[in-house]
Amino acid sequence: MTYAATEEMAKKSEEPLRKIVVAALEDPRYDLRTLEGVSEQTGLPRTQVRRIVENLGDLVVRSSIPDEEGRALYTTRKHYNSTHGVGARLLNALADKVA
Repeated sequence: MTYAATEEMAKKSEEPLRKIVVAALEDPRYDLRTLEGVSEQTGLPRTQVRRIVENLGDLVVRSSIPDEEGRALYTTRKHYNSTHGVGARLLNALADKVA
């Protein structure tokens, strides 16, 4: 089996976990989430949450401003657009607040 085929199989087997992570990132109780918060909510190890978030690519946005403890904050692009008005998104883009 080729590396590409193995990687594709891994992505398919991880699809249910991706949906769980996306649901946690889009939890309406939060605007932005830490990997630790998503890990706690989903019951998945933080390293696995990190890998899934990284593999989501452009579906996820990372705030350029960390939380109070210096941890990175994430959400989905869809959730960000629904929780931040057009004016706030424009100002954040101009201030480069979301990477």
